[in-house]
Amino acid sequence: MKRLRLPDLLKGIAIFFMIQVHIMELFIDYPGQSSVVGKISLFLGGPFTAMVFMMVMGYFVAASKKSLRQNMSRGIKIFVLGFLLNIGLNFHLLLKIKYADWPYNSWEYIFGVDILYLAGLSIIILAVIKRLPKKLQLPVSFGLLAAVLLLTGTMNIWLTFPERNYITPFIGGTYSWSYFPLFPWLAYPLAGYFFFFAQNGIQQFISGKKVFTSSAFLLIVFLLMYFSKMGFDTTINLQAYYHHTLKYGIWALGLLIIWSSIFYLIVIKYQASLFEKFLAWMGKNITLIYVVQWLIIGNIATAIFQTQPLNRFPLWLFGILGVTLFVSWLLAKTKIRLA
Repeated sequence: MKRLRLPDLLKGIAIFFMIQVHIMELFIDYPGQSSVVGKISLFLGGPFTAMVFMMVMGYFVAASKKSLRQNMSRGIKIFVLGFLLNIGLNFHLLLKIKYADWPYNSWEYIFGVDILYLAGLSIIILAVIKRLPKKLQLPVSFGLLAAVLLLTGTMNIWLTFPERNYITPFIGGTYSWSYFPLFPWLAYPLAGYFFFFAQNGIQQFISGKKVFTSSAFLLIVFLLMYFSKMGFDTTINLQAYYHHTLKYGIWALGLLIIWSSIFYLIVIKYQASLFEKFLAWMGKNITLIYVVQWLIIGNIATAIFQTQPLNRFPLWLFGILGVTLFVSWLLAKTKIRLA
């Protein structure tokens, strides 16, 4: 499949925002996180990262010519990679728990529902949906998207049990070690999947109804601004962000429509610059970079968890970013594929 500029560009920007927010969350102390810079960092690490990854992934699952078996196999591999990465990024912490009697539950870190677990499960679910007749792809994907966002609040109540377990956190609930459960996060792969089948109709509508489209675009911008406090406050409150419900989900999707539209206009108007090519390379190698940065950040965080002042944030960011990209480049040269 020919690579498209826009998805790689969006993923490249997202991977940078993701690395910086991981450093802010795990390295920087509470005063730093509570500062204006800290809050902006947390916000940039919200809708512009995981949601972008998942929407782009959903789009390409829909576009893929892979069979059910191939997609299922890929989903399982990514899920297993999530399990191995959790052990790797928490390796220093797991040693402390075992040999230094640190009072933490190791299973919560091994089965912490991070984005690779979500990606693997989402690919499996989308692979099943792809078996439906083509005429059903559009309504089914949109219906499931709406259902996931509508039902998340209820699922958070139904699936949060006083007894500790490591199954339901993958589906929903408000468990502290469940960052990307299927409810609400399955909505974003479904959004990308839906867009693939809807894009021709959307393009024709925009071409034929330019005045209406412009008005709708301005209305979305107005509504985003009107509900911006809710959106911002939810994003920087990590527990609320990871377990958000319908209102925030709609706001985030609206924000990503504007975000993607801006970069779409840039892509169609200008030739790829050297900087865009660099971001696109990051986007192309997103899984590899994601794994490398977590192995570095996760193990360092055990030693310095939330102890660093804000003025050290740039040093940590560009130091880890540089090492991550260099190691990822070396690994990419060896043709290593993680998924």
